[in-house]
Amino acid sequence: MHSLRTRILIIVLFFLAFIGSAFLLYSLRTTINYKQLRLDGIEKTVEFETERINKIIAQIEHGAVDMANDSLLYYISQSEEVGITSILEYLHSYSVAIGGGFWFEPYAYNEHTLRAGLYGYVDQETHEICLDEFDITDYDYHNFNWYREIADVITHPYEVAWTKPYVDDTTYKLMTTAGAGVYSAEGKLIAISTIDWEIDDVVRQLTAIKPTENSFIILCVPKQDYIIFSTRISSLVGASLDTLAWDIDADFFTLEGIAYLSFGRYMDNGWLLSVQIPENEIFAEVESQNSRFTLIIALSSILMLYLAYLLISKLINAPIKKLTRDVSQLALGNLDIHIDITSKDELGLLAQTFNQMTADLKASIEENARERAEKERIGTELSIAKEIQASMLPCVFPPFPERPEFEIYATMLPAKEVGGDFYDFFLIDDNNLAVVIGDVSGKGVPAALFMVITKTLINNNACSGKCPREVLETVNDILCENNEACMFVTAFLGYLDLPSGRFTYTNAGHNLPLLRSGSERRFDWLNAIPGFVLAGMGGMSYNQHEITLQPGDELFLYTDGVTEALNSKNKMFSEHRLLETANQYLDLPLKEFIVSIKQEIDKFTNGVKQSDDITMLALRSKHSSNP
Repeated sequence: MHSLRTRILIIVLFFLAFIGSAFLLYSLRTTINYKQLRLDGIEKTVEFETERINKIIAQIEHGAVDMANDSLLYYISQSEEVGITSILEYLHSYSVAIGGGFWFEPYAYNEHTLRAGLYGYVDQETHEICLDEFDITDYDYHNFNWYREIADVITHPYEVAWTKPYVDDTTYKLMTTAGAGVYSAEGKLIAISTIDWEIDDVVRQLTAIKPTENSFIILCVPKQDYIIFSTRISSLVGASLDTLAWDIDADFFTLEGIAYLSFGRYMDNGWLLSVQIPENEIFAEVESQNSRFTLIIALSSILMLYLAYLLISKLINAPIKKLTRDVSQLALGNLDIHIDITSKDELGLLAQTFNQMTADLKASIEENARERAEKERIGTELSIAKEIQASMLPCVFPPFPERPEFEIYATMLPAKEVGGDFYDFFLIDDNNLAVVIGDVSGKGVPAALFMVITKTLINNNACSGKCPREVLETVNDILCENNEACMFVTAFLGYLDLPSGRFTYTNAGHNLPLLRSGSERRFDWLNAIPGFVLAGMGGMSYNQHEITLQPGDELFLYTDGVTEALNSKNKMFSEHRLLETANQYLDLPLKEFIVSIKQEIDKFTNGVKQSDDITMLALRSKHSSNP
């Protein structure tokens, strides 16, 4: 079992864990956002560099196309000055170009000239623009790779083709050439214009892109399967993409056991700038921040928990121990103990409450002892009253073993210790048997007392020679006198003439009895219209009825505790169910018949506590058919 201090610490720890979890979730969310910003930043860098180079590419391509258009004028006018002017103007306009020229297809310049062309360049020392005066007749450019890579690719005007990067044989610098075509009116390629671009500076600028310590750059031409340069392995320059240990277009790959993320972007001339960064280096900083943050939270939580432990021990646990020690004396029965905690907080208030409770408990114990004694006395008296009430009702069966003219059995089950239901049967004389059943309003001792009075009055008046109607009218008037409690009784009284089977009866507001007679020998309702209840109003008159019971005919009398028995669904047993049940148990001995009906009631209520007295009386006529 945990102490209160431990429980409070657990609660504190729970809240610290909750706050820590909240911070952790916030950290994770922030980390995700930071990682995304980090990735976006790298992608923006790659995009910026490619766009910067794309501007240079666009300038060179526009220059090649413009020069191609000027070449047509040169071709038409056969004016070498026009071509020279076009080349020099372009080299003046675009500082990125280091050379350019016109190159005619075989015999395209005229039918006698195999090769014709012009080439200008920027002098690397003086930076002046010069016209190359080499002997073009000896320069078999038609069979050079740079020419074929352009002439074999372009198919229409304004189309630009790029050569693979190459090392210039005079400057020994990395270069590439862009070319556009000059076409005749018939759409035949006549010549190409070329612009040379030294890309060493571009390579140096791209090499400077280094997002992390071990990241590296690859610039390649996927369509031409050519690696321009690599900052990881310099020997890859000019190699095929197949020499790479990963797919150049993959976003993620593993190299030498290290996971890399790849960020690539294509340029307008088909080049691909690809930046490879170790995944752990991209997020190293944020993971380091998370580790520091987690450590700070953990240390702070431990410190707060320790401080909480000290405070709880001093301010709460010590007074609680004293309170527990003193209260334990109360459990041992020492009601004279006084808890001495004078603090003004809840513990002080609790100590005062316990002191007050001790005083109240002593008084309550004394009062409870008196009440227990009183309840035991009342219980004893109710038990005696129950025995007295039971002894007042006929309980020996068969009651008249010497009289074979009838069979009778009855039972009364009170809802409390004593009840208000009653039954009775007695011989008025040698030839007449009186049977009566009644139900007093209410329950308990008042109903039992009223029942005794009613039963006694009915018995005395019946034995005085009055008929059932007269008996009930007399009893009603007597009960109405001094009935300040406004109690009332429902009763059914009948006389059975034993020799003839004639049955005379009167009903004072009681439930209709069941009668088994006739050719079908099944129970049905007795015609006994209820009159007004007894003790309800003085001077009442009651109807009297008469029937003749044949040998074997049966009467079944009962109180409303039978038909109004409730189950768990608050449904009543009902008169209809009682009639069906009675007809299920025909020809049984009367005791077994009544016991079977009670069992059906118990099955219906299914354990629901009995709410009203249950009383049943069965009478079977067995007189001779010839009196």
